[in-house]
Amino acid sequence: MKTRKSKALPTYNAQNLLALYSKDKNNRFLADVFGVSRGTIIRWVNRPEESDLNIFKADHYACRIGMHPATIWSDWYEKQEEH
Repeated sequence: MKTRKSKALPTYNAQNLLALYSKDKNNRFLADVFGVSRGTIIRWVNRPEESDLNIFKADHYACRIGMHPATIWSDWYEKQEEH
């Protein structure tokens, strides 16, 4: 029987979400918008290299703000084709 190699899911950086809002929005506001903790927003802001979201989380957060993920991440479809 063939074993199928598992590929990691594509990831999308949360910085793209934060860029949709002006810098004067406070962390509590952004946490409420995305349905996450204030600590998560602080981590996204302070450690962008560690703010990658899996495809399901990225889609979830995009939907929370009424947008299609492809309008937030221009490589949305390309990354999925790779997997």
